[in-house]
Amino acid sequence: MENGMLKEGFVISKKGAYFYVVSGERIYRCSLRGKFRLGDKREEVLPVVGDNVEFREEKSETSGEPSGLIVAISPRKSIFARSSSTGKLRYRVLCANLDYVFLVFAVLSPRLNLRLVDRMLVAAECGGITPVICINKSDLIDDRSEIFEKVSHYEAIDYEVIICSALDGSGLDSIMRRIMGSRAIMVGPSGVGKTSLIAALAPGMDLRTGDVSSKTGKGRHTTSHFELHPFGSGYLGDTPGFREFGIWGVSKETLDEHFRDFSGFRDQCRFSTCTHSHEPGCAVKEAAAKGLIDAGRFDSYTRILETLPDKL
Repeated sequence: MENGMLKEGFVISKKGAYFYVVSGERIYRCSLRGKFRLGDKREEVLPVVGDNVEFREEKSETSGEPSGLIVAISPRKSIFARSSSTGKLRYRVLCANLDYVFLVFAVLSPRLNLRLVDRMLVAAECGGITPVICINKSDLIDDRSEIFEKVSHYEAIDYEVIICSALDGSGLDSIMRRIMGSRAIMVGPSGVGKTSLIAALAPGMDLRTGDVSSKTGKGRHTTSHFELHPFGSGYLGDTPGFREFGIWGVSKETLDEHFRDFSGFRDQCRFSTCTHSHEPGCAVKEAAAKGLIDAGRFDSYTRILETLPDKL
């Protein structure tokens, strides 16, 4: 086949300088056209996993595998991003064009961090992705009603919560139903069992799992790169773990838009520009004081607010 035939596909992984693109039933190892490496305009960003791309099929002179040259990235319908303290960009897009993001946390080892759950919910809401909260390692406690008590306020504001265990298989069918026909990723701190969950969902897949440090109580990183794996008619990705998650794309003016439990109160504030922090006549603060908004959620909001710019 001659070089130059254009094809469409989507990126399932990046390894070194190469992007691996699924098109039809084949996977192409693709490099980038020069402007992606050299361009400094906002629209000339590098592809990320999940991007729908257009590429030129090429003959490989060094290997027999299908090869190509990415020439364009299609507009993204959704992104999951976090702020970055390194590199030229102020943020890092972890994945694009997702339907679901599974926010994976453990009951114990490492301990459940609801403040981090809230930060990641903001990122999902901001990026246009449906979040699903997965509480893994439920086999570690005898009374699972304790878990439901800790996360019941999320279900009260219409977030889906799945209590699961990679060890005993509970909750896996609920996760699988979401994956079928969708593109999804699992994100969360190191050691919560993201890789173990995927391995339990697809036992034949060769994935490396790790444990939690006995000294720090925090997880060790086991996933070194990010890849979308085929799951029937869908795709699921396992991301490297992290201990901090910075919010990007949100300002003090817009943060309340990504707290769905505020929606019934924020329009009742005295000031239309209310940030629900210091202003008098704030209906959101009043609702939190009355217990109509979960106290932990409101605390998360105020903590996040302190880290954001006034405007974007």
